[in-house]
This record gives sequence, C-alpha cells and structure tokens, in this order.
Amino acid sequence: MLFLINIISRFRTALLLLLYIVLSFVFMTTSDSALSSGIRAAAEHSIGNIDVQIDNIQSYFHLRQKNSQLRLENTRLSYENFNLRDALLENIRLRKLLDFQNQINYRLIPARVIGFSPQSLISGLLLSSEKINPAMKNNAVMTADGLVGKVVDISGGFAICQILFDPNSRVSARVQRNRELGLIKWDGGNGLLLDQIPNTIEIKIGDVVFTSGFSQIYPAHIKIGVVNHIEKNNKFLFQKINVQPSVNFKRLEEVLIYTAKNSDKTQ
Repeated sequence: MLFLINIISRFRTALLLLLYIVLSFVFMTTSDSALSSGIRAAAEHSIGNIDVQIDNIQSYFHLRQKNSQLRLENTRLSYENFNLRDALLENIRLRKLLDFQNQINYRLIPARVIGFSPQSLISGLLLSSEKINPAMKNNAVMTADGLVGKVVDISGGFAICQILFDPNSRVSARVQRNRELGLIKWDGGNGLLLDQIPNTIEIKIGDVVFTSGFSQIYPAHIKIGVVNHIEKNNKFLFQKINVQPSVNFKRLEEVLIYTAKNSDKTQ
C-alpha cells in the first residue's frame, strides 16, 4: 500500500498531465458545452479529492514513522534518566556514609554488598573491599542508619557478615530513654526481640534501642532499632519486646566495617 502511494506521489504531476490531455481531447470532441462543463467540474473535483487523500495518507505514514522515532527517543531518555537518578541516589548514600564516618572516633572501612553468605550455617551477606584484611574478623558492620552485624569470616578481599537476623546473633543493647540493658536477638520473622527486660521495667512504643558497648565487638551508641510492640505475661519473668530494625536489610548496597582508628588491625 505504501509502495503504491509513493509511486502515485512520485509521478503525480505526470499522471495529472496525462489526465488533463485526455480530458482536453474529450472536450475537443464534444460539442455539448453543458456536458463539457460537467465533465470539467467532475474532473476537477475528483482530482482535488485524490490530491487531498494522497496528502492525508502520506501524512499518516509520516506521522506513524515520527511517532515510532519519538517512542524510541522517549525510551532512550527514560533509560538515561533512570541511570542518572540511580547515580544520584548512590551519591547521596555515599555522602551519608562519609558524613557518618567523620562524626565518630572510629575508622570505618567501606565495603560493597555483593551477595548473600555462601555458608549455609550463617544468615549473612558477602562483602567486598580492597581494604578488607584478616584482622577485621569479629569487627562490627554498620551503616549510617544503624547496626548490620559483624564480620565472621574473611578470605582475601571478601568478608562474610553475620547479620542481626541470624539465629545465633546476640547483641548487648540499651534502651535510650531509661538506660535499661537487654539482649537483642532475631524474632524469627522480619524483626528483632529485646530480651531480658523484666516485667517491672517500663518500656514504651517508640523507645530507641542501641548498642550498650558491653562487648569487645560492638562499640556503644550504634542504633539498632525502635520498639514497635510490647507484650507482658505474668507467667513469665521477662516481657516480650519487638524491635523494628533501623537498617533495611533488603536494600543494603554499601556498609562500613568498624575498627578503632589507633588499632593495629588497619595497618
């Protein structure tokens, strides 16, 4: 169809000239002026309609081609825009980590999260960094949002981080508001439990929980999460306190490995 239209469009002038010659011959061979006028009017009307239809069809196919080009351009621009936004978000995350590093008296080694722990006995993450060394084993791992876990194994420039959701993870913790001490462990789902808090101690929804510092692994004052549910049962000595982690473990891309600035571990 498009090929035929292009042929007609290309030779339109020649075809019109041929049509005019034929009509002229008809006009010359007929003596009826009324008939001649009718034929001339009909011919002009038909030729005009044909020109209009050809222009419309050409415009349609040109418009469709233009729309196709615009869709391709829109796809390209959308992809580039997504890349730019992702780069901006990464820049914001890295700046946030850098600001966090400058605020505390620790040496923090940045590492990328490249996957999950290959060890079936550990719920954790696989980290990568050129600055990882064997002396960092058992060091705390954190982000600007809070505590992630600790390094449990190192091989070359890779490390395995045991996260707080590991069934064997235990962290000494303190409630910010009343300074009460407890023990953070996994609740078996998507949250944490603050254990070893007696029923006689007042804990409130929204209380902030952070590391106590009573550990050779975890330094003090690293945020762990916020209390979001409390249950008290007189049959038990301790209350059940659920804590929402401050770190979103599903979105981790970069972490920081803690070590003291003056420690020989970083040499």
